[in-house]
Amino acid sequence: RDHSQTILLPPGPWVEARLEAGFMPNATGGVLLACDGPAIKQFILKLDEDRRAASQAPSFVLRDLDERTLLLRDDEPALVEFVKAKLDELQSANAYERSDVDVQSAPPEKGHGPRKKSRKDG
Repeated sequence: RDHSQTILLPPGPWVEARLEAGFMPNATGGVLLACDGPAIKQFILKLDEDRRAASQAPSFVLRDLDERTLLLRDDEPALVEFVKAKLDELQSANAYERSDVDVQSAPPEKGHGPRKKSRKDG
């Protein structure tokens, strides 16, 4: 039986019993990425999947911990920079600058001018 699986569990009686029985825990180093929401996490997972499909590179995601947290490899600093750059691209693509046009003094758009009076308006 292979006992080399990495298991991330909070301390408790079950974990302590396994340690006493001779099971040695494995420590995995990496970068803990806490996402603002599940959509960002899904973006990172898709990015990893696309990168692996395109270059046969190993996954940079070590563990999917919960709905907002991933553990990423840190053995190649370029991977962390790659993820940061892609997140910056996503943010730039979805950021909009506020226009300095005063809405009150701006000319009406075509078809949105003042309504003409009709016979019904009196």
